[in-house]
Amino acid sequence: MGVASPPCLFYNVLMIKGFRGTSLVDYPGKISSVIFTYTCNYRCPYCYNLDLVLPERFQNYEDIPEELIIKELQRRKGFIKGVVITGGEPTLWGDRLISFIENIVLSTQLPVKLDTNASNPEVLELLIESGLIDLFAVDLKTSPERYKLVGGDFERVKKSLEMLKRIPHKVELRITCYPPLIQMEDIEKLIPYIKGFKKIALQKFVPEETLSGEQVTPYSQEVYESFETFIRKKLPEVEVIKRYQ
Repeated sequence: MGVASPPCLFYNVLMIKGFRGTSLVDYPGKISSVIFTYTCNYRCPYCYNLDLVLPERFQNYEDIPEELIIKELQRRKGFIKGVVITGGEPTLWGDRLISFIENIVLSTQLPVKLDTNASNPEVLELLIESGLIDLFAVDLKTSPERYKLVGGDFERVKKSLEMLKRIPHKVELRITCYPPLIQMEDIEKLIPYIKGFKKIALQKFVPEETLSGEQVTPYSQEVYESFETFIRKKLPEVEVIKRYQ
């Protein structure tokens, strides 16, 4: 099952800062364990995983050896039904991530879900070809021309989406409805990129400690419903998952 892969962006360091043994919400339909990698190439103002994104914070947490994670997954195998890898942005770890996922699949036979911002099409292409990932959860941040507001390049995201459309049954798109970044015109501009997929989740923005530190009022239920109605009208073949209630 070995696959060729691009080099890791970081050498001689471990990539895991956190582990949650049991989760009922991170893997749709499955009890899962969650693995948290650190560092991120985006700076989303609504991000609440500051301890995994900001160097001045994640350096205060001990690294967790991958071997310990594998042993714990094996111990939990009779109870958990899947493994989630999230971050930060896991794909920044390149070949190390791919080798780690391969090790999980070979040693536990558990399905793996990967959370990603889709900014690393080279790594995603290899993961698609390998068949190692059971579910890709892709976060869409805002309309293409506004991706620079989170430090992103939508052309790279677009390339990833085009590849992921080859396996739409293994993809869930997600939009966190943060008012400064997601408005109706942003949803409209994302429609061509959502087309061809099977599922999109509208997620509620929950105000707590975030990267921006700004006080932002979440949308009302009516606004979330208007987003949902709009997507259903434009793309009736796409299942809209409500995570805003």
